[in-house]
Amino acid sequence: MRVSVLMWLRILALVLFSWPVCAQENPITAELAPDRLLSAVEMSPLPAPIPDPRSHFNPQLPPLPENGPANSTSSLPAYWMVSSRCSVQNIHEACRGSWGVTVSERRCSGEMVASSLPELVAQLDPTQPVCIFVHGSFVEFESQCQQAHAFYRRLAPCYPGRLQLIFFTWPSDGPRTGWFPLDVAVRGRQADFNGFHLAYLISQIPESCPVTMIGHSHGARMILATMHLAGGGTVEGHYFPYSMGANRRFRAVLAAGAMDHNWLNPGQVYCCALNRLECVLNLRNRRDSALGFYPLSRPFAHRAVARSGFTRLDYYLLGANGAKLHDADVTTAVGASHYWPEYYNSPAVISWVLSYLTY
Repeated sequence: MRVSVLMWLRILALVLFSWPVCAQENPITAELAPDRLLSAVEMSPLPAPIPDPRSHFNPQLPPLPENGPANSTSSLPAYWMVSSRCSVQNIHEACRGSWGVTVSERRCSGEMVASSLPELVAQLDPTQPVCIFVHGSFVEFESQCQQAHAFYRRLAPCYPGRLQLIFFTWPSDGPRTGWFPLDVAVRGRQADFNGFHLAYLISQIPESCPVTMIGHSHGARMILATMHLAGGGTVEGHYFPYSMGANRRFRAVLAAGAMDHNWLNPGQVYCCALNRLECVLNLRNRRDSALGFYPLSRPFAHRAVARSGFTRLDYYLLGANGAKLHDADVTTAVGASHYWPEYYNSPAVISWVLSYLTY
């Protein structure tokens, strides 16, 4: 009797704390209602860059190693930072601000300079793949700059060819309510919405470029939201009105994925994502300490995909699409950590990532 009472008290507490988020409009729906289609008018002017003083943040970082990509020269960009931090974050607000993203270019010399999306696209090799990395929640812009540089230095010497790497950064660091479970729930919704911004970035990349997306924590959730849009689904009741490349090849790598393991299944949150993805690599860490409490994040939540992997029931419900999923156990390599540096500093993880970057 005592155990039963404690269980119901815990459920009641979770419902009360989750109510400010759950009471809002359903963030994602699979209903394909034409009257909820985002029009070009609603989203214009997307191409316009937004002034962002943080795009000029230029930390003192060392130059990239000379033994980087074989085809790279000092005249070519090393990688790019694309930010949605100053763009609209809630489509339902009347005064929601401007659409668009800001772009910075990190050159091989170590210098970061302000750029633009047309300049980024003009420098892409249309015959080579593009890799896009998306960070998780509670990551400040300055911290992302440091980690992006470290990840590039780790990956570039191992990649056979010119690595076309874009780091997508979103406002995951604030504001905060002070109640961690609620902040996590809000960041999850925010990651879904920023799928529109990531989708727009992809829509500008030459269609001949295959795209591999790597997402950490809620960044993995954003990637699946983007692919859900690409597959014909809706986020917050809206479609994405532009093409992300009808014949483009897409792959996804999920690191410390902070979403329910069944959300790719038919009728679930990202049920349309596998319509466009040719394969998904889930880096499973059975000891991830942060995601051990994920089932308590909201009532009736399932285990996080990073902890459980895709289950037999998931594969059964997905049918033929189940063949696109692959779990790679990195528990020994990463340990109990949830942080991204623990992943890219592991040779085993880098090996898995490289296998999905090479087309």
